[in-house]
Amino acid sequence: MLPGTACSPPLYTSIFHHMMRACLHQTNLISFYEERPGSFRVLHRVFSVPNITLFWRVYSDIVPGVCWSHSPSLGVTTQSAPTSTGTTLAFTLKIPYSSSFRRRLAMLSLDQFILDHPMYSKDGELSEVWVPGVAPDGPPWGMRPSTEMPPGKNKGDNDIRKYENVKECYEDLQKVLINAGLPETQDRSKQPRTDHNMDTTTICVLGAPSSAMSILLEGARQCPGKILLCLSTSWFCPAPPSPTTTVPLFIKQAVTFDFGGRTYLDTFSPPRRVTYLSWLGAPQFLMGEQFECPMGGSPKLSHLLANTLGVRLLLDTKQLPLTPALLLSNSYQLGFWGKYAMKAKTTRVIELCQKEGREETIRQEISAFLTSLKMKGHQKVVLKTFWPYPGRSPAISFYSSQDAPQVSDVVVGLFSELPQGQAVLLEGFVTTVPPRRITPSSPPACIPRCSVRPPELTIRLCAVVCRSRGDQPILSKVVCMVGRAEKPLCHRLALPQSLDTTLDSWGVLDETQKRNVWVQIKEASEKVMKAVMEEEKNMNPKERGGNKVQTDVLGVDMLLTCVDYMVSPVILGVSTDLCLESCGIHECVLGSLAAGRSTTVDSASSPLIETMLRRSMTYVMEGKEVLVIGAGGISKKFIWQAAQSYGIKIHLVESNPEHFASSLVTSFIHYDYEDFSCDNEEHAQNILSIVREKGLHLSGCMAFWDECTILAAILCGMLGLPGPPPNAVKLAKRKTQTQLCLLNTTAPNPPFPYAGAFAVPCFSLGPGTGGVEAAESVLSYPLVLKPESGAGAVGVRLVQDPDECRRLVQKMGVELEASKLISNDESSGIDAGGVYHKEEGCKPRIGGSCEPIVPEVGLSNGVSNADLTEPINATVQIPPPLLAEYITGSEHDVDLVLGFNGRLLAAYVSDNGPTLLPGFTETAAALPSRLSLERRCQLVQAASRSCRALGLYPGVFNVELKMTDSGPRLLEINPRMGGFYLRDWIRHIYGTDLVLVALALSCGLEPALPEKGAQESAVLVGIMCTGESHEKALGSTANPQRLSELHNAGYIRFNRLEGCPVHVPDQEPYGNVACQGESQKEARERLLGVCSALGLDSQGYPLRYLTGEFQ
Repeated sequence: MLPGTACSPPLYTSIFHHMMRACLHQTNLISFYEERPGSFRVLHRVFSVPNITLFWRVYSDIVPGVCWSHSPSLGVTTQSAPTSTGTTLAFTLKIPYSSSFRRRLAMLSLDQFILDHPMYSKDGELSEVWVPGVAPDGPPWGMRPSTEMPPGKNKGDNDIRKYENVKECYEDLQKVLINAGLPETQDRSKQPRTDHNMDTTTICVLGAPSSAMSILLEGARQCPGKILLCLSTSWFCPAPPSPTTTVPLFIKQAVTFDFGGRTYLDTFSPPRRVTYLSWLGAPQFLMGEQFECPMGGSPKLSHLLANTLGVRLLLDTKQLPLTPALLLSNSYQLGFWGKYAMKAKTTRVIELCQKEGREETIRQEISAFLTSLKMKGHQKVVLKTFWPYPGRSPAISFYSSQDAPQVSDVVVGLFSELPQGQAVLLEGFVTTVPPRRITPSSPPACIPRCSVRPPELTIRLCAVVCRSRGDQPILSKVVCMVGRAEKPLCHRLALPQSLDTTLDSWGVLDETQKRNVWVQIKEASEKVMKAVMEEEKNMNPKERGGNKVQTDVLGVDMLLTCVDYMVSPVILGVSTDLCLESCGIHECVLGSLAAGRSTTVDSASSPLIETMLRRSMTYVMEGKEVLVIGAGGISKKFIWQAAQSYGIKIHLVESNPEHFASSLVTSFIHYDYEDFSCDNEEHAQNILSIVREKGLHLSGCMAFWDECTILAAILCGMLGLPGPPPNAVKLAKRKTQTQLCLLNTTAPNPPFPYAGAFAVPCFSLGPGTGGVEAAESVLSYPLVLKPESGAGAVGVRLVQDPDECRRLVQKMGVELEASKLISNDESSGIDAGGVYHKEEGCKPRIGGSCEPIVPEVGLSNGVSNADLTEPINATVQIPPPLLAEYITGSEHDVDLVLGFNGRLLAAYVSDNGPTLLPGFTETAAALPSRLSLERRCQLVQAASRSCRALGLYPGVFNVELKMTDSGPRLLEINPRMGGFYLRDWIRHIYGTDLVLVALALSCGLEPALPEKGAQESAVLVGIMCTGESHEKALGSTANPQRLSELHNAGYIRFNRLEGCPVHVPDQEPYGNVACQGESQKEARERLLGVCSALGLDSQGYPLRYLTGEFQ
């Protein structure tokens, strides 16, 4: 139109309508907007309003760049604003064509326009071709348009579009990083990365940068350099030909997230094998093959979960909190979810396939439904129209529940106009909990007042639920968005904030009330995740999209309403990418405060990273072959079961040919390594010959049983497999040598302090040492008499004075003055060479092991796994006992994971209760430790530095220490994985399976371990059950069957150990009984109640005293 030309309102509307279409055609966006059903109809309704003044006032701020003078750079100008109907208009329109114009139009115009329209989706959100309403220079918390090839375009055009999309996603990533206060990505693609192999942990996240940011930043913190962002399927490379149906997945280019959130654009040569793929449902990533790597999500699962109606029907069958609904279907394809149509509790499904009588049925059903809504207190009804297109957001409108004729007319009209496959859903409108207004103080009379009616507000909640070990759902984070109640509140329209902050602003200040709200949200969201996981178990691999595909994270949208004067959540639906995006925004906002001061925030993805790392390590270890020396007793049964579940092939070498573990491993090798006529080197050589004869292709070699650790270390050296050096294992096995080694490590090199600072003075009673008198000259009573090697504190005694010390030493058969070993006429003796002679039977132990009988003291002499039916006639080399200074303070266990250069990979600190003196058998324990963070770090440093001083790495080791007033002191180092209950507790609290970690290190793999566990907020407190103190209870009220029932029901955690349920002097415990709580105090109170009912609390075993420190 020429400048100055007059036009009437209808003519103006028509011209403007055609101009808009011309703009969209010129910018190649017409097909994009026409893909969304109803888009141009909505435009026409707005542009056809007769009141031009209203149009000018309302929409001139909504369509910048098209409406008048709001964007002069686009050539839109006006001489004067129209003020009434019939006003003469004069304007000039210029249409420059550029990619930036197309992006600005996509980002600003229609999005902001539609958001204010009543038909905009409330819970369906923006589809894959819809772009969020943010400023051009704002954070790109959204997805770009679909990369599907439009009709009429050739493949070359599509390739160009894919390239542009990758470039735009990369630019989006930079904007997100800047918004989070992180440096931009550094390009290292010209120097390909080569420091990886087939077993390197590689977690690949596939999705939009905004949705993946929470996962990526948490992954960079917990496993830096091992988590990658893929922006295009072109960054993958074809796998080598394989006859199997699944193939490995390799990546040749990615954005690597490293320490401190630093990112690098990397290429990999050779391509890096993906060990875990996280699928966040981005539509531009289309994959047709099934991959053998574990996957969190898949295109098929995303398609199923995107079916809003189907998911609603699934959740409705689980009796979850949903609004009442009426579903009117016109051949709408529910597909996989159709089986739940008739099982829903609150959703009534009506099929309207036949046109005859359809209108009457619609009116009757709607009338009955609205009547039921009014009885339940719903003042409005929400009408949603669903199209038979995947990923389309439903159109939404609101009506009064009192006006059944109007609602019926609208629905009848929809079914008469729209095509087959449409569905209409009527839901009761949920009124959110109103805030408790806090009246501000009135200003003085001299200050003018302004009375403003506060707007009605609403809250929308985003809950992120992750899959934890054992397929248990766990709520990781909840964020809220607050907005005005008169229009739908959607994602991306408000800054997310924490639930605690929201409840504070809502006037809910009582911590108990806050806790109740959190518990209800937690229960509802975890039930949603549980329902999805149970449904996936019933799917075949084709339906899931792969053999190792499962949903590991789920986003649940909810509202808070009031039911019977109680605040209760109502589920709106599931939207994983948008909920993760909201959590990522919240974390970035808190992590980039003003003045460069950052704060640590809880990540929604922390439990998810734990799951990713666990599944990744399991995938890498699958099919590995490991030689294990020694089967141990019944308490080690879980090792062979765990290896089976992980797909690890165990070749077990055991001296007992009838050991129960023979049926639980891949191959069982009977070899009598307890033949003491041969030393460890000879045994290792013999086992090596057997391995070569069998043609085993071993990846690792190790031992879980204490008495076989030296032999396993020697074998590792012979086989050229990774593991701790034999000399280091020997030093750790000899307690005196351990302490002396630490005291001698005083080289003037960092790190400081020297490891000797943690050593405890001790004195060996071996030949030529001077015996007890020499020990008394350097040590002061009270002292601890203990064997040089052993486990479970068997045979360890406190001696208070010289007389008691000499009496116990003499009963052991040790000469007091010269420490010369003498013979015991009755059953045993130790000669001058330190050689133990035994002619009679041995004391049996549960699990096929035995120990030489030593009167009263019962010191473990290192003889294990012998045949119970045969006497020991061999000559056994037994180390002499030792005396050590008695250290006061609290006792703790530190379970360490050390890498190949001695680097600390993980450490888990637990507390031990007081022992029943003069014995030192463990009585009670708690995990995690009650100590402060600083104290726990001191214990970890003492443990790790002591192991490194011995050269004891790589591997998983158990270190026992005491925390004194002057810092930690070392009691002993066990050169193998911690025993008793420790593996089970650490796995439950932290999600780390030390069995899998130990096997991985033995295979030369340095695992990436989660920094914190999903259940770390929980605490376990347990007590030991011994035949000596609990014989009566273990045979009646706490019999094995009863303990097993309580364990399976979740009331306790019971771990079977090596001891007997009957009274045998100085034996290991029979088992461990533990209870869980949110604090040590809560867990302790539960434990005391359970043990009282089981009869485990007694005067001789006072549990209140033994657990008194756990409060």
